[in-house]
Order: sequence, then C-alpha cells, then structure tokens
Amino acid sequence: MLGHGEPIRVKQGERVLLPVLNGSATEIRSLALPGHLFQVIALDGNAVPNPAQVPVLWLGTAERVSAIVEMSHPGVWIMGDLDMGDLDNDDRRHGIVVEYAGRSGKPEWIPPAPYRWDYILFGKPGSPSSDADGTFEMTFAKDSAAEEGFNRWTINGVAYPMTGEVMPAAFHVQQGKRYRIDMRNASDDIHPIHLHRHLFELTSVVGRRTTWRHEGCANARRLPRGGNRLRRRQSGAYPITLPPATTHGLRLHDPV
Repeated sequence: MLGHGEPIRVKQGERVLLPVLNGSATEIRSLALPGHLFQVIALDGNAVPNPAQVPVLWLGTAERVSAIVEMSHPGVWIMGDLDMGDLDNDDRRHGIVVEYAGRSGKPEWIPPAPYRWDYILFGKPGSPSSDADGTFEMTFAKDSAAEEGFNRWTINGVAYPMTGEVMPAAFHVQQGKRYRIDMRNASDDIHPIHLHRHLFELTSVVGRRTTWRHEGCANARRLPRGGNRLRRRQSGAYPITLPPATTHGLRLHDPV
C-alpha cells in the first residue's frame, strides 16, 4: 500500500532496473509510472528476444518482469497499479512513490491511456519454427458456479477432481520429442499456463506468428481470450503423462 516504506529515490538521467514480481495468488496486476516507459528485457527471468518499451506492465499471478526505466520526467510520482483503489485514502492506494532528487511535494498519479499488453512485442514476428513430433489440442473452459457456487474449470471438457483420486492421463509423450499444443481459451477470463520443468516456445498468438523460446525453467504465460499456439519441448529425465487439469501441472488461476 502507498506510504508503507521509503520512496524509490532517483536522479534525472539514470536508467533504473526494476525487477517486478506479482505476489498475488489470484489477481493480474497492471503497473504504470506517469511520464515514463518500461523497457521490458526479461520475463520470468528469461531474456526476451526483442526488448520493447511499453507504458504499462501487465503481470499474471506469480509472474516476473524485468524492465529498465530511464528517469527523464522529474517530479514526485506514484508508480502504481491501474486499479489504484480509493484515491482519497492513502492506506488503500496500490503503489509506491518515485522521488527525483531535489523534488518534493505530494506525489502525483496520472492514469495512462488505454493499453493492451501483447507478448508478440517481445518475440520475433514471422520467424519460422521447426516441426513438432505431435500435436495436442486443449480447450480451457469455465462452468460458472458449478461446484457449490464456485466456478469449475475444465480442459477438453474434463475437470480435475478435488477428492484426491488419480486421473488417467489425457496425453502421452516421449522423452526428447517436441510437441505442439494448440490452446484455445473458451472462457471470458485470462489464464496463466504452466508446466513444471519444461520449456515453452510461443509460435502463434491468435493467428499471428512469432518465435519466442524460453531457455530457463517453465514459465507462467497468460492465455488470452481466443487462443495461443505453444510448442513444448519435453526435457525431463523420463517419459511423463499429463492429466487433464491439475493444480500442479497446467495451472488454471482464478479470474482477473
């Protein structure tokens, strides 16, 4: 909350690296600094192929963004969430003060212009990608208030049981092979997708081709309304099976 902790103190002309983590388990957060741009250089600890400047950072649950900000607009600013809470109550504002050297006064918040986050910016548009050894199709859907008033999430029409029994595998893979996963988000929410200890290569977003490989551990990616096409490189030490939907495999987070 705003006012809890010291301001970020900067000088005009500095380039400041901001490693930002969304610590929320359920919510997507948006972050802006009035009069400044964020140059995104890494996502989830992995350098992006094409660093790009954006006016707003958009972070899914547990997502990390590393961005460089050039301090070129002196003042005392609020770097805050676009949902700033109650602006008449400092204890409910979501943000932190950025204070330039030699400047003082009440920190200012200026809402940014509408902006749509797009992962295509950070890839190499139109780049060719190698063939996959197999293709899986996944449709993510939501049954509203289907479980005692709570939403039920499904992959290909199947919900993972919360009673502890073991589900049969929906897909079988082989070590060392590459698989294309065509994902379609049929719900009205935005979903992070994660598969432990594996790499994702983003090849298409709503029909737009790109190439974007992650050379570290598996990364949470938000699946927008409409769909994504991902290639997964199976990199474990033994063959694995993927259950239809688990809290430990493909992770479906709560809505925005």
